[in-house]
Amino acid sequence: MNKVWIFLLAAILFNMAKVNGQVNFQPGYYTMTYSTQSIEPAFVEVIDGVATMHYSMPSSTINGSPYLSEEFVDGAMITAAGVRIEGLKFRYDIYSDEMQFILKNDTASITKPLMLNSVELGNKKFVYEVYQISDHLVAAGYFEVINEGNLSVLLRRELELKYDIYVPNYGGGGGTKEFMLKENNNFYIKTGRSAAQKVYRKKDFLKAIPSHHDRVSQYIKENRISVRKEKDIYELATYYNSL
Repeated sequence: MNKVWIFLLAAILFNMAKVNGQVNFQPGYYTMTYSTQSIEPAFVEVIDGVATMHYSMPSSTINGSPYLSEEFVDGAMITAAGVRIEGLKFRYDIYSDEMQFILKNDTASITKPLMLNSVELGNKKFVYEVYQISDHLVAAGYFEVINEGNLSVLLRRELELKYDIYVPNYGGGGGTKEFMLKENNNFYIKTGRSAAQKVYRKKDFLKAIPSHHDRVSQYIKENRISVRKEKDIYELATYYNSL
């Protein structure tokens, strides 16, 4: 791995199954958080101040996978300062909204995603962005980049934990009575430094763009664009960026 600095911070003997803590280190004066299930001395390793050692929770009986892909794939992470760190294998935990990678045969996680510019997983690119969830409330999370330009199209992947049970007239019965993970994906668009805006309907797209409303509206009508389809919204963003 090039441009990787590893700092040995502490060796702590844990006497509980899971301990959360904070560690300070220099240079950089960052405060890192970590968690572990190990009862062995824990050595916290840091890469450019954006990642710490992470120990995965035991597997559960929930149906479905929390990951975009169970397998770790070749990738890279680019810090906000422009440092590119290669030679790593990544996977995205959708349910926890966490980017993980392999470091010295163990699983590490990026715990300061706002210090990143982007993460590459195979042929996919992810960014950590602020997005609007109501008129007066924003949140931040990982997005897959679908189209990048003055107007960018981002895909927000989310998983909901559901209980499979059918209850006719609240009388009970039916279903498998098992927990499962259900996908709930949405497209967002982002212009400039503004928070990303969810695009569920055509009018959402028109409301979020700063200009060319008449031309974009006409393009949507003439080409029968559906903003719920990746191919269509990609083409729409490409058209807007060409104006």
